[in-house]
Amino acid sequence: MSQRCIVFLIADTGGGHRSAALAISSAIQLLQERAAGNGDIKRGERGEAEVAAGAWPGPSNGAGAGPEMAEGEETATPLRLEIVEAFEECGAFPLRQFARLYGPASRYTPGLYGLIFHLSNHPGRINEVQQLLSPLMLKRLEQRLSELRPDVIVSAHPLLNYVTVAALRHLARPVPFLVVVTDLISAHHSWFTEGATAYVLPTEETRQLYLARGLEAGCVHLLGMPIHPRFTLPVASREELREQLGLEPERPVVLLVGGGEGSGGLRTAVEAISQARLPVQLLVVTGRNRRLYAQLQKEQGKWQVPARIMGFVTNMPELMHAADVIVTKAGPGTICEALACNLPIILSGYVPGQEEGNVTFVERNGVGVLARKPQQLVRALQELLEPGSTLLQERIENARRLSRPQAAFDIARLILSYLPPPGQPGPWEERQAVAQAAIAKMKGK
Repeated sequence: MSQRCIVFLIADTGGGHRSAALAISSAIQLLQERAAGNGDIKRGERGEAEVAAGAWPGPSNGAGAGPEMAEGEETATPLRLEIVEAFEECGAFPLRQFARLYGPASRYTPGLYGLIFHLSNHPGRINEVQQLLSPLMLKRLEQRLSELRPDVIVSAHPLLNYVTVAALRHLARPVPFLVVVTDLISAHHSWFTEGATAYVLPTEETRQLYLARGLEAGCVHLLGMPIHPRFTLPVASREELREQLGLEPERPVVLLVGGGEGSGGLRTAVEAISQARLPVQLLVVTGRNRRLYAQLQKEQGKWQVPARIMGFVTNMPELMHAADVIVTKAGPGTICEALACNLPIILSGYVPGQEEGNVTFVERNGVGVLARKPQQLVRALQELLEPGSTLLQERIENARRLSRPQAAFDIARLILSYLPPPGQPGPWEERQAVAQAAIAKMKGK
């Protein structure tokens, strides 16, 4: 059986695009291994899902079940999965520098970033931007795709969709092209372009945006936001997790997360909780921000609340299940991970433009609030964690209702459905197969 290839196109402007691609690719690997009879997960050194012999574990703590066999999954097709950072691998100057500027721009000049987002969120302006950007990437993207010869292409970034459609048109290859939208409500117009085979959308709000832009309704699949398959694995009880983490069993736990780069006002939030002497204990995740980690470690002795400080972690499901509430910036991935763990959310901030809709999503669905100022954060925690609070239970139930922990598996199945049937030529082999058939037909006459 010939090997098939699935290519994921991303750009590291924020961690959410790579995280979505990793979540889906891990789900594909697990579905394939399950079809081959090896469905268990073990954790690798970097925390990514790895496959080992055994059976996929069942549901636990409401986090969802593992992948079930679906029609057409009886046998596993040999697969090669490639994640391409398109700006770095295919972009000419200054595209390669664009991804590196996202973090500083969104952190230090958020107002300007938001203004650019809104001014560019229009079909005419998007066309102008694409006419400017596409020549800086098109030829190298064509070359990279010709090297990889994908049977399916999946984009997880809005600025890569127009140029990918153009590249496939120039290459004259009928490769199915799927777009996975990772914004919960305020999806930028650049996500949507004619020529994509299918769109995977996370919410009904994004589906309505898609339809309002006049694109084909039959191409839409409302499957949710992909999060890593480890969020469907069973975990220990809250009591056991707190014991493992060295936490007090009864004192409420507040999990503070700043994203992969450790941004999001973590230090200000910790200081506000400490100064208010709230009866809580803290789990603080600084991500890859080593400077912030060292700073908080140095200041920890002055705090009025017990706390554990961690850097980049690979056990986020366990941390979320041990907590009573999460304080985080409005990244869509972290929001949906928290929902999968039935965890109420307090948003400490957002990137103007692209993350504004995520705040709306959290508040409209009754799973959390925005608290950008220290006093707002303290008040939100007091209301949520006071003894006998009905608000806490309401938000837990709303999170349970809203969560879609299986989204990565549903998206993986959709992608696999676009692979050529076993024994049939792929999109890069079709010309050769047609030519060979014509030659054989001529010889038979």
